[in-house]
Amino acid sequence: MALPVFDYFAPKSIEEACAALASNPDGAKLLAGGQSILRVMKFRIMAPELLVDVKAIPGLRYIEGDADTLRIGATATQSDALGNDIVQKEFPLLAEAIARIATTAVRNTATIVGNICVGHTASDPSAALLALDAELVVVSPQGERILPISEFFVGHMSTSLDAAELVREVRIRRRNDKPGMAYLAHSGRAAMETPLVAAGAIVSTRNGICSSATIALAGADETPVRISRAEEALIGCKLDDVAILQAAAIAAEDCSPDSDVYASGDYRRRLVGVYVRDALRAAASRAA
Repeated sequence: MALPVFDYFAPKSIEEACAALASNPDGAKLLAGGQSILRVMKFRIMAPELLVDVKAIPGLRYIEGDADTLRIGATATQSDALGNDIVQKEFPLLAEAIARIATTAVRNTATIVGNICVGHTASDPSAALLALDAELVVVSPQGERILPISEFFVGHMSTSLDAAELVREVRIRRRNDKPGMAYLAHSGRAAMETPLVAAGAIVSTRNGICSSATIALAGADETPVRISRAEEALIGCKLDDVAILQAAAIAAEDCSPDSDVYASGDYRRRLVGVYVRDALRAAASRAA
């Protein structure tokens, strides 16, 4: 399907990009890798009047870590993340989420920041970053602010960014407790499809007892979501099948998936129970 008609602008600085967004607050969208937004434009889910391409802005393609934080720049590709040692060793949940996206050719162009900024409910990187409690560095003509990713998604294809704002960087806190992590997704029939349902799990244990737990879902609500009641049910428990099955049942009960041409809401709810169970089992087996 052909793309709708749009204007194109390639700014050379963040300031130019923000000014372009501010000049057309209702009709401008950012373009990073283009794999996510161009796809939804083809299906007329979005029809922006102006695409502001940030790829030519210098200094935004990086993945680097200091003692406390991993930083992912706005134009770092998904393949950049998969080739990064810190991502692979310390954040396997993010690596597993990215690895299941489409094909190598797509990941070589697609960016992590661009993917999450589309706001798709079934975004693999969005659910993974939600599980990891990521923060976003958001820039506008007024300056810079730090936004927890838990406050970023406000609806399907909708985020809390203001019209002239862009995400410059994703930050993830590095951990010393060596938690177990896992990300599992129910794939569609084609490589380019988003998952029907996906689950990311992170658990830490102390003396065999769960001391912290995180469960994030994609495709199970209007936005990627955390399931706090299921997380709380695991704290203080031995991570055996009794505790894991209880948490999975709570997750299935607390999510609110929609029905569409790919699956009914009831079917997605059943998948949530299965994938939360399996993700927790895998994460528990990897916990130090």
